[in-house]
Amino acid sequence: MVGMNRTRAALENVVIVAIIFVLVQTFLEDFAVLAGWSWSVRRVLLFTGFAFDIFFSVEFLTRLYFSFVKRRTGTYFWYERGWIDLLASIPLLLLSSGPAVLAYWSGTATIVGFGAILNVLKVVKAIRIARILRLLRVLKIFSRIRHTESAMAQRHVAKISTVAVTVVVVGILAMTVLFSLVGAPSLETAYREQTVRVLTRIDDLQPEGDAGKVALTELADIEPSLLLVQRDGHTLYSRYGNDLYDSDFGSTDYGYGERGDLRVFFDLTLLNQEQSRSNLLYFAMILFIVFAFMFYYSPHFALTVSDPLHIMRRGMSEKGYNLEIKIPPLYEEDEVYRLGQLFNEVYLPLKDRTSAADEPEVLDLKLDDIKDILNE
Repeated sequence: MVGMNRTRAALENVVIVAIIFVLVQTFLEDFAVLAGWSWSVRRVLLFTGFAFDIFFSVEFLTRLYFSFVKRRTGTYFWYERGWIDLLASIPLLLLSSGPAVLAYWSGTATIVGFGAILNVLKVVKAIRIARILRLLRVLKIFSRIRHTESAMAQRHVAKISTVAVTVVVVGILAMTVLFSLVGAPSLETAYREQTVRVLTRIDDLQPEGDAGKVALTELADIEPSLLLVQRDGHTLYSRYGNDLYDSDFGSTDYGYGERGDLRVFFDLTLLNQEQSRSNLLYFAMILFIVFAFMFYYSPHFALTVSDPLHIMRRGMSEKGYNLEIKIPPLYEEDEVYRLGQLFNEVYLPLKDRTSAADEPEVLDLKLDDIKDILNE
């Protein structure tokens, strides 16, 4: 049994370390796009994210399996927030890192015909931030609460943090899907429409001749997203050399459109930077929410709820514990502090008199006395 507990603790520590690293990786993956890091660095981040998603998917399925074997699947999924484990693993593998790795292996991403799904995938990627809730579940974030480690405070703040962050993430995803379904204007839609217009115009130019090549060069000057034009496998125009394409452009940095034997490649850098900017905004917003609950709300909850109850519990169960409850004037009308006033003014004096008389019987605090003070 001791060996199993040590193994379980070691595995939990591995999960905690993985959560911390995946949060760093999530930030760096989008920051690298904004900062214009080379593709060789971003490729490492891409495959690292893919590996993390596989790890968390396996971890979720393992937890689900053992909970099924122990006939506590419902308890794990709902009360131990297994649904958060699900959202932070398999959907990300199938909708975010998995398609990105497949795009890398296939060599490019087609933007003409993808439509609004680009917008959906951008927000699905933001769900990766929900992994921070798993950190809340396993870390003792309330170790500095005065007087005690409060199980009630841990459960309460973990639950309210879970609800707040999940509402933000699911709300963002739901609104993005809704806007995509109704065809609301977006940067992705405008970008797709622009590439279709450029593809049509190039096809009309007949760029094989000298005049067509001149017109193609002029078009490229006013369309900075145009990278490469090919017909029948022959390159008619290229904005950069192959060395720059190899060093700076990854599989998600460009897309292409086809019309007959004409193939036109477009630069997706600006679109990716806008998506990464939004992802980093979601990342920062969720972290601020979590930190606000951890460092502001949790001490407030401990001060106004769990600390007074802890003092009263110890005072009623330990003969030598006679600490009074400090009642802040701002919260003196709260039910817990009205009960604390009863504890200070009625119970502790009775306890002192009983101890002085050396009477071992248990004190009987009348329910009517409690009701009188609470109903004043």
